[in-house]
Order: sequence, then C-alpha cells, then structure tokens
Amino acid sequence: MQKKQLHFNRSIFLDSSKVSEIEKWNGTGVIDGVTTNQSIMLKDGLTLTQLKPTIKAICKIMKGKPVSIELTDSKATVAEMVSEAKKYRALAANVVIKVPMIPGDVKSLVVIKKLCELKIAVNVTAMMTFEQLVAASLAVKDNPSPSFVSLFWARSIEDHERYRGVEAFVKSHEMMGPESKVNTHPAKIVAAIGEFLQSGGYDNPKLIVGSIRNVSQVGEAIAAGGNILTVQPAILEAMLYSQRTVETNADFDKSWVALKQRS
Repeated sequence: MQKKQLHFNRSIFLDSSKVSEIEKWNGTGVIDGVTTNQSIMLKDGLTLTQLKPTIKAICKIMKGKPVSIELTDSKATVAEMVSEAKKYRALAANVVIKVPMIPGDVKSLVVIKKLCELKIAVNVTAMMTFEQLVAASLAVKDNPSPSFVSLFWARSIEDHERYRGVEAFVKSHEMMGPESKVNTHPAKIVAAIGEFLQSGGYDNPKLIVGSIRNVSQVGEAIAAGGNILTVQPAILEAMLYSQRTVETNADFDKSWVALKQRS
C-alpha cells in the first residue's frame, strides 16, 4: 500500500462486513475503503470461522483500498494486541489495524508506536473528544503507512450530553477541566482537528468521521471538513433519496411516453 497512491481529501468508506454489499457499492465508484468492527460483524451474522475468509474476500474486492479491521479485546496485553495485528495484516497488504483509544492507560499508544515501527497502517478509533484526537494524531504522524484517526460523531454528541456537559461529572473528574467549547459539538471537533493537522503540516493521519446515524449527519460532517466518512449501506443508499427527485423522474417518464405517442 504505497502512500502516494492513496488520496483521501474527501472520501466515503463503507461500514460493513457483508461481501455482497461491499461488491455492490465498490462497483459504483463511490467508496474508497471499508471499515468493520466486532459489532458490525455480529450484526452481519459472521461467525469466527468466517472471519478470516471474509476479511480476505473484502480486501480482494477493494483492490488495495484500505480495509479497517478492529483489534478484538481492549483488555489484551500490548504483546497480544501487536500479535493479533500482525496476523490480520498477513491476510492482505491493504488491511488497516483499528486500535481503540483506551482511557486511563498508555497501552493503546504503545501498541500504535509498535505498529508504526512495523510500517503497519493504523486507524485509531473510539474517540469522542478533540484532545483524544490530538494525542492519537501525534502518535501516528510519523507512520510511513497511510493512517487514520476516527471521531465517533453521534457518540461524541452523547458523550457531551451525558458526561462532559454535566456539572456533577466534571466535578468528579477534576483533571478533565470545565466544559470546553470545542467539544460541545462534533462539527467543532472536526474543524479543530483539521486545523491542527493542517497547521502542523501533517499529511498523516487523515480524519475519519464515524458513528453516523442518518443522512443529515453525513451532510454536517462533510460540511465541517471531515476527510473521510464511514457510512452504513442503508444510510449511503438513503443519501440518494429526495421525494422531489422521485416526483421529477415520474414527470420526465410521463413526458417521454407522451413524446413517443406523437410519432
């Protein structure tokens, strides 16, 4: 996976582990990658025996485009996580290893450093705040392989509403500090991390915006400046919809029938 061959200034990655869905959308030219995790695989009905063959099949379909595979246990040791990452990477050259941000421990950062030393592409995930994204960006910035940091858009909203914006939570987590404006909405986080990466002159990593739950959030995230959106197949299909488009096409079809009848 050569860095110069990949361009993610504005891209969509498909959130799926269904081979048929990935084949369909890759055939449209709309998607530039695929992201998966344990929850997606469980929802899609995969079994453990199907895991590796499915990853291989997806990577083959994507023909060098990145396919993100999540490490399976955040409680595993550094050595265990690196070993698992190596096994996934051995399946295909376009595998990107998703490493979750692990609060209260530097373990994920150590794993990231070791994977960068092995020139393995990394996607740091499960992040809800600007500060988490800054730490992750600094950890992967020198990786010779194209890498990513992922903001979870909808969960970031929930994180602020349930915790960071609640006085009792702030008081019980003194080192977090008071509520910060940058974290009040994911659009602000996207803009801020974009500025951070640009002003730092970092080509690596690229920002992924995930945890998108509807088409409106797709529009918001793109407008905010996210490099890449991870989108479920159902939402990607819904992006094509407008009731007025349906009506307009019906009008045009009706007019075509009338035009043919004039002959």
